[in-house]
Order: sequence, then structure tokens, then C-alpha cells
Amino acid sequence: MISRLQQQFVGEAQGLLFFMEDDSITDILINGSKSLYVERFGKLEMANNPFLSEGSLFGFIERLIIPSGKPLDGSAPFVDGRLLDGSRFNIVLPPLAEPAPLISIRKRRTKNQIPLKAFGPEKLIYWIVSQIKNQKTFLISGGTGTGKTTFLSAVIGECLGDERVVLIEEVIEIEPQHSHLIHLEARPPSPDGRGEVNLRSLVKTALRIRPDRIIVGECRGAEAFDMLQAMNTGHGGSLGTIHANSAWDTLRRFESLALMADLKIPLKTIRDWIGAHIFGVIQLDRREGIRCISEVLTVNGLEGEVYRIQPHYRL
Repeated sequence: MISRLQQQFVGEAQGLLFFMEDDSITDILINGSKSLYVERFGKLEMANNPFLSEGSLFGFIERLIIPSGKPLDGSAPFVDGRLLDGSRFNIVLPPLAEPAPLISIRKRRTKNQIPLKAFGPEKLIYWIVSQIKNQKTFLISGGTGTGKTTFLSAVIGECLGDERVVLIEEVIEIEPQHSHLIHLEARPPSPDGRGEVNLRSLVKTALRIRPDRIIVGECRGAEAFDMLQAMNTGHGGSLGTIHANSAWDTLRRFESLALMADLKIPLKTIRDWIGAHIFGVIQLDRREGIRCISEVLTVNGLEGEVYRIQPHYRL
């Protein structure tokens, strides 16, 4: 794998290979040629920045984006993409990032995959696995870096057996061990504004390729409405991650995202669908550098216009 990275990590960038080989490091954060931080065991620490000049940094950026085929210039000053080993990167150019480009690398976890049992008590994990196998729909929520992607990957690998799973992402990041996983990846528009394929389109496409499960790697826009529509047409057992501060906030945020579809559907109808088709919310948190389940609640319809929720677990 590192031999593939050597095609991109040349010159001063070779100094990053040490961090890529260190399995205790999950993220590499390059702040221009000024500083570099890595996340190790859930905590940030400063490390040596191999880039001595912005010129070498821009050369590295060019080697990153050429394989992705995505634009990065003054009209498109930020981009998501994948390294040749599957790790995810994000680049932000000045003037959005001052005073120099920012590069964030989220390393692909290829071994020592974190098992589900590492996220919570055995009894709770057994209950979650049982519900997911029984086609219950969950939203997996939490803040940045709380382990939503890792948890979802473990769920897919351990719970879904030989089902046909369609996984939809902005940038492919989740690569669980599953025998029948179909990936759909969004595509940004070209510099002239053409060719965009967004998550909404991919959710609709997923319905046409005979899925047993539809999973959205990160729900952050109007695709929430299409997820609800899919659930409402017999595709239960869907899963998705979403940024939220608590399990309760997750429901409010999900309904707000669904309303972004701007189809003039009343909020009460959206809430009815959420109450009928979202079985539960699994909230993740990071406590003393350890990613864990902090809260689980279940949803049982509406009482008036308020979700009827039942707390199932709280750390």
C-alpha cells in the first residue's frame, strides 16, 4: 500500500509516509508549511512538518488531485478526494484558508478494524445488532471525530450478512468487509457547472438496482427526504450518519434536512414519516480520547406533533 502512496508522496512529502505507516495515527492535518498535527488515540499532537515551502506543498497538492480528476482553483477552492490507498483528503486553498493551503488526511483503516463491542457494553451491542438484523432503521449521530464512520463500517461488516447493500457517499471512505457491497459515489460539477451527481440522485438510483439496504455515509442535505421516501416504499433497515450534538437533536436536524428538498411538504408530514420509519438513534461521543456510544433512543411515532421517544441507554 505504501508503494502506491510513493507515487504521490515524493520529494518533501516523503516525510508524511512515517505518519501513514503508523497505525496509531488516524488523521494528518497540514497547516500550510507552518505546522502539522496528527491525531493519535483521539488526541491531537504537533509533529514535524516536512514541507519547507509553499512551492513544495502546492506540488504535493497537484499530485493529490490529478488522479481524482476534480477541479481545484480559484473558482473551486476546496475539494474532497481519495489517495491511491483509499485514504480520504480535503484541501482548502487561499483566500478561504489563510495564509496557506490546508490539507486534512483521514487515513483509511485497513487492519485492526475496531469491532462493535469496543463501542459499548455487550448487552447494548447485542440489542443493536438484533434490531439491525430485524430491518430496523437507525440514524448514527455524533460530532466530528466521534467514530460514526468506523461504527457504521463495523455494523455493515458484522450485521448485514449476505444482503445486497448499496452504500452512498460523497467521497468513498467506508470499506467494510462485506461480500455484496455496492458503492455509489457523488461527483462534483465540472468548472463549467456540468456533470454533477449529488447524493439525492444516487439515493434515487439505488432504488433501481435492487438493494436490500440503502446506507448513506453522511446525510447532510436534501437527500434526507429521499431516504425517507425509500423507507416509505418498503426499504426498511436503512442506516445513515448525521452530525448532531445529541440523539434528540438528531431527529430535529434530520427533519430540517428533509425540508431542504423544498417540495412544499408540511413539517407535520415529515415528522409523521420520521416517527413511522426511524426506529432509533445511536449517538456517539468521544470520552477521554475513546470513541463510544453515549446515548440510544427509540422512536414510536408522534404524540400530537412531538416525537414519542423512549430512552434506551445513556452513558
